[in-house]
Amino acid sequence: MKPFLSLKPVDEVLAALRRFPLRESEILPLDECLGRVLAEDFAAPADLPGFDRSAVDGYAVHARDCFGASESSPALLCLAPGTAMGEMNQRALAEGQACPILTGGMLPPGADACAMVEHTRLSGQDVEIIRPVAPSDHVTYRDEDAKKGEVLLRKGLCLRPQDIGLLAAFGTAAVRVVRRPKAVVLSTGDEVVPIEACPRPGQVRDVNAHSLLALCREHGAEARLAGIVGDDPEALQAKVAEILPDADAVVLSGGSSAGMRDHTVAVFTGFAGAELLVHGAAVSPGKPFILASLGGTCLMGLPGHVTSALVTAELFLAPLLRQMQGLAPKRPCTVPCRLAHDAASPLGRRDFMRVCLARDDGGEVRMQDGLPLVQTLRQPSGCISSLTRADGLVVCPENRDGLHAGEALDLILLR
Repeated sequence: MKPFLSLKPVDEVLAALRRFPLRESEILPLDECLGRVLAEDFAAPADLPGFDRSAVDGYAVHARDCFGASESSPALLCLAPGTAMGEMNQRALAEGQACPILTGGMLPPGADACAMVEHTRLSGQDVEIIRPVAPSDHVTYRDEDAKKGEVLLRKGLCLRPQDIGLLAAFGTAAVRVVRRPKAVVLSTGDEVVPIEACPRPGQVRDVNAHSLLALCREHGAEARLAGIVGDDPEALQAKVAEILPDADAVVLSGGSSAGMRDHTVAVFTGFAGAELLVHGAAVSPGKPFILASLGGTCLMGLPGHVTSALVTAELFLAPLLRQMQGLAPKRPCTVPCRLAHDAASPLGRRDFMRVCLARDDGGEVRMQDGLPLVQTLRQPSGCISSLTRADGLVVCPENRDGLHAGEALDLILLR
């Protein structure tokens, strides 16, 4: 038999992940940068909008000409020639004049406010202003959106639609962003067949590969599948060697425990310069977890059972991929709940229990002291439906051998 696993606490595994560096940067067209991480600060190259403009449809005026205006005693101003949208208005506005203007239009020189069209009445060649305006009313000044030299977007920001819009406002057609990590997912096991195949008795479809591929992409990686390799250490070594030149993370599922047919550790450590960091994590499900380093490339071995693979991937693979892009780990969304029954847990391992809301015969969620009750799902870790049926996870710490009925807990919602 191979040596038994030496289980590392979750926090030590997370600490080991920190040795994998941020990927280098690349320059991409602006419209390909949504969700990408900015590799350098962005400072405004000019004032924005760059000219004083109206925030309303109405009339550009001198505010002092409208002092005390009312319905019964309007300010009567002469109409000045208007300016077409998108053109520069170079005619100075004289006292006692009002210039027709549309939202976003450039203020004529001398104007210091805009009167809303709703607060005006046309009277031949004049316009009546029926409400007073103060200086700066309904005006957006040339540097009100941004001042030249002002740092608007910080390095490390994950670009959102509004950030793309801001960059577009300055004519930024290309942006320097952190390169997405390249993750390659490989499945192992003689019993595993492609999902298109009709499994014979004893065979299973390759659920892990597609679940893990989706998880990698969800967390920003460029991910691809590398197929299935049987329980043949030489074939597995050759396949990993083929993958390595174009991968930042090689993700294997299956072959990670201490059984006779589990070759992942030997394959990973068989490469010159490879360093085994973790062989076994103090987590349930997912104890047979492997982490190795080869230069800046991460070699990660996940359990074969699908629930174990996905829980460990969410715990360790997701933060790794985000770290490689300069992103913080995603904070889980939690809601308070209570456990409907006692639940045993393996002492010494952080146990992520799959749970669903406890409901009465009418389908209503059962409550206790104002909190919803949850109950554990008893299906084994090889059942993918235990995750699709679960509403979330509750955690039993390493130093406890179970949770008690009625205990207040945080329910980690499954996205």
